[in-house]
Amino acid sequence: MKVVQVAEMKTKLEGKIETLEEEKNTLLEEIRKLKDIAELSEKAMGLEDEVSDLRDKVKTLKDKIPQEFLEELEEATPMQSSEEDELGEESSSCEEEDFL
Repeated sequence: MKVVQVAEMKTKLEGKIETLEEEKNTLLEEIRKLKDIAELSEKAMGLEDEVSDLRDKVKTLKDKIPQEFLEELEEATPMQSSEEDELGEESSSCEEEDFL
């Protein structure tokens, strides 16, 4: 083997190593980002389940209260139904973001 051939091989290998190191760093960064997304997604799903359970509990408790008392409660707190609508919209937008 000539000295020129050895030098060319060394240059090629150094270039290959640099390319592989760049790809490795890119992949490690992508893995970190995907892990973050997976954790946030799990947290969102857990909170959605919690909120759903709480809504069911509220409904169950309201079902135990006579209708006339509920009507009085709704008159006293009219903002509650609009708040529930807003929560429903936020939940829908979170679900849409999950698909992105």
